[in-house]
Amino acid sequence: MIIHLIRHGEAIERSQEIIEEHRFLTCRGRKRFRKVASSLKKTGVKPDLILTSPLVRAVQTAEILAQALKQRGDLLVSTLLAPGFQPGELDELLSRYPKAREIALVGHEPDLGALAGNLMAAPAGCALQKGAAISFKLATGHQGEAEFLQLIGPDGKIITSRKKALKRLLRG
Repeated sequence: MIIHLIRHGEAIERSQEIIEEHRFLTCRGRKRFRKVASSLKKTGVKPDLILTSPLVRAVQTAEILAQALKQRGDLLVSTLLAPGFQPGELDELLSRYPKAREIALVGHEPDLGALAGNLMAAPAGCALQKGAAISFKLATGHQGEAEFLQLIGPDGKIITSRKKALKRLLRG
């Protein structure tokens, strides 16, 4: 199975006027994520499903992704992808969709960075930049290190070198 971990794009700053769950993407965040989505399309990404955190900024990011990839079907919201998602919950999440061969997961930091670090067997904590996407091929049963496929930064640049991707993830 192929999974794409996608951190939501840049959202408005935290404030007392808007609760955390309702923070939405900035114009810059939308524009930058469209570049990432375009790069994902260029690399042939075609997920069977796009799963997203229920928070507004993640749903908006998932919508941009779905539009760029000309995704058929609805986005699926998973409360598991809300802030607090743990790497150990990946198997539970994926087991809900046994027929899927390729899935995009849209969520938050530090959760997705921790999962990416876990899948890459990174020596230290990893951080996924706002709007970035990282892709892996998982072995059957999802045990051990996954095969790194690509990292797409918020600038839309595609990195296929595991070493370069790890360097970028480790510095955040």
